[in-house]
Amino acid sequence: MRALPGERRSLGELRWQVLWPDGPLGADTPGPNNASVALLVTAPGLRMAFLGDLEPPAQARLLERLPAFPGLRRLDLLKVAHHGSAKQDADLIRALAPRIALISVGLGNSYGHPAASTLELLRSVGSRVLRTDLDGELAVIDEGAV
Repeated sequence: MRALPGERRSLGELRWQVLWPDGPLGADTPGPNNASVALLVTAPGLRMAFLGDLEPPAQARLLERLPAFPGLRRLDLLKVAHHGSAKQDADLIRALAPRIALISVGLGNSYGHPAASTLELLRSVGSRVLRTDLDGELAVIDEGAV
């Protein structure tokens, strides 16, 4: 199954929409990381975005299309792109301004992820940062207290 641009699906009250890809990848969005699928996921009282491994060119295009996705402003949760690498579009992070930022990253990885600059950027927009290398397994659970 392929994710189609703008595709929408639901399961009960959980809804998701494909944010990326927004069409065929081109010279302005090179590389396998930009072939990631990015999603906006909503449930009653909860807005989340999962950015896969998108790099700045794709992130910048997503930022340009932000008006088409009003649910992307002031997110409750963001799964940070590319393991929190330094390759983040700061304007996109500022626009999303997530309350919680999740970074999936291996302990002691040779890439140096997450980057200090990314952690600083997330904290500067008021995000609580949770990381698998320091915090272990992370899960989003609906306890009905939203």
